[in-house]
Amino acid sequence: MYSHLAELAGVTVIQADGALHALTQLERTPVDAIICDAQMTDMSGAEFRSILEDDAHTGALPIYLIGDDEHGAPGRATNSAGPQVLAEALEALGVDDSAYPLPLRTTARPQLSGQLEPFSLSEFLNWAAELSCSGHWLITVSAAGQLPRGGHLTMHEGRLTYAEFAGRAGRGAVLELLRRSEQGGGQFRFYHCPSLPPGRQPDLAAPTNRLLMELAVDLDETSAHPH
Repeated sequence: MYSHLAELAGVTVIQADGALHALTQLERTPVDAIICDAQMTDMSGAEFRSILEDDAHTGALPIYLIGDDEHGAPGRATNSAGPQVLAEALEALGVDDSAYPLPLRTTARPQLSGQLEPFSLSEFLNWAAELSCSGHWLITVSAAGQLPRGGHLTMHEGRLTYAEFAGRAGRGAVLELLRRSEQGGGQFRFYHCPSLPPGRQPDLAAPTNRLLMELAVDLDETSAHPH
């Protein structure tokens, strides 16, 4: 997702499959900034950043983490949603903000926006699905006793194709967004955008209404049997 958005902003992107692959890439290809997940399959983003900071060739590079700051190193906060992280990186690279694609442009007006009350996030997503909407959802939730957290969803012709929130991806991200929005409400913005990257995360294959019904069952079960 974020390589797609960066390329729309005119930035050349090199992708790596995990931290170890990234370290190999960095040995032969110089870069100006690094964006990675706070939790990767082979190590945490904090561990990856520590390795880079100790290396003479990469120690001065700006490093941005997308993910759950609850697992970050003390005093080294991460950002909970990728669009904000990417916007910070583009700004540091000197990219003119007029070149930022949706949903990064702060001057862009959303087609839909509002509070997640009295209507729930699930109700808004179902409504947008019925209208076959395509675009980006930026969602901020404020569960009791926790700092506000941002999530990012994309929808193509009414079907969810991408979800990222609090270090989770796909179905798990949507589930956690629904859980936290029920606990404390929040806000949302929807930006109409037909030019989304092709494909979808594998566990988001179900139609939106069915996916949300399944997740509602999951939420009920976890509420009835809290850990």
